[in-house]
Amino acid sequence: MSAVAGAKEVAVTDYPATPILETLRRNLEENLEAEGRAKIAVYGHQWGVLDDCFAEEHARRYTRVLAADCLWMAHEHENLARSMVHFLSDSPDARVYVVAGFHTGRAKVAPFFEETVPEVGLEVASIYEMNAEGKRRAWAKERDGGREDVTERKKWCVLARLRRRR
Repeated sequence: MSAVAGAKEVAVTDYPATPILETLRRNLEENLEAEGRAKIAVYGHQWGVLDDCFAEEHARRYTRVLAADCLWMAHEHENLARSMVHFLSDSPDARVYVVAGFHTGRAKVAPFFEETVPEVGLEVASIYEMNAEGKRRAWAKERDGGREDVTERKKWCVLARLRRRR
């Protein structure tokens, strides 16, 4: 989407396993015209590993970082956030966009925003929840006293914009 929307340069990353990266490349080949693909490079990146060639060459390079459905492994929140900060430009209008479903539970997602984000030097610029029909509601780290209905919970995503803490 970034390339289609006019980004000058796009880095698509995922866990550095050959089958995953080959699938990403094949998807780009099958779904984008050559002009759009020319702006995109696929890289393997393990969250929190900031001393490999990709991480060193692209530090503080991107004004937009998109993290989609990356919050389901709570034990990786700190590594994910460290990577976000590492790649995010120092520009005052640089942002990290996060979208995540609650399929593994709100209790796994909430600590990322409530604890990890401030610990790594980021802050929430905006955050809300949205369902598939486009209905929005306020972000809540807990609903229904923690007894949120699983079926209802899965209908919603959290959307957030993060920035470097000022």
